[in-house]
Amino acid sequence: MRRGIDVSSYQGRIDWEKVKPYIDFAIIRCGYGNDLRNQDDIYFERNARICKELNIPFGVYLYSEATNLDDARSEVEHTLRLIKDKKLEYPVFLDVESRRQMALRKSKLTEIVKYYCDEMEKNGYYVGIYSSLDRFKSNLNSRELDVFDKWVAYWSDKFDVDIKAGMWQNTSYEEINGIDARVDGDIAFYDYPKIIRDKGLNHLDNDYKYKIGEKVYVSGEIYEESDAVNVKETVCDKEFIIEDIIINAKAPYKIKNGYIKEESIYKKIK
Repeated sequence: MRRGIDVSSYQGRIDWEKVKPYIDFAIIRCGYGNDLRNQDDIYFERNARICKELNIPFGVYLYSEATNLDDARSEVEHTLRLIKDKKLEYPVFLDVESRRQMALRKSKLTEIVKYYCDEMEKNGYYVGIYSSLDRFKSNLNSRELDVFDKWVAYWSDKFDVDIKAGMWQNTSYEEINGIDARVDGDIAFYDYPKIIRDKGLNHLDNDYKYKIGEKVYVSGEIYEESDAVNVKETVCDKEFIIEDIIINAKAPYKIKNGYIKEESIYKKIK
């Protein structure tokens, strides 16, 4: 399990350097409702940029206000506009809890939520649904939605419920150095960065020349960790398979012996 937080403009200007030692990931609100710039979260770009600079893995959520399919289409466009250049190692979540949505027929709400999730998947993103435990057992209790991961708000010391979830929001009152306001605390049951990379989702490998599973040759230094600080060994013209890509790392390519930089890799011309 990995511990994280979810944040929005309500947390103000976060000192992420102070926060980093206490978390494994963050889920950042990108906006709410339809695709209007005044409904972008005013701190989203700042939060996303600094998390990337500090190598804090993050995902996003959009607070949904959709009550029909036209609204749902606009919320898809809203999300895609904001995340198109982001490298998300955690899912895109749709936050479904507004009173107007809870007043809809269950079948209508299911149609709206499913449409959003399906469209995000078509665009290559790992998507999930956020709501409270009560809502997942009532308004959102549908087999059509079971294929999408659930991020469940259930404020308790134990996740002692009969519902399958990928993430658990276990508190609404976390106090962390670097954040002046209270913040939600979360636990991820799944290794989302690995799952997303293995499935080739969230466009994580678009900026990388070489791909996972590719056979390459290395001439240069192999590091113990992806931060490229401690050299483990130096090789010349040695063959390896790329096992993983660590997003935003100085030595992002993981091989059997350690981690390597892109400039140390080449492919032989047959």
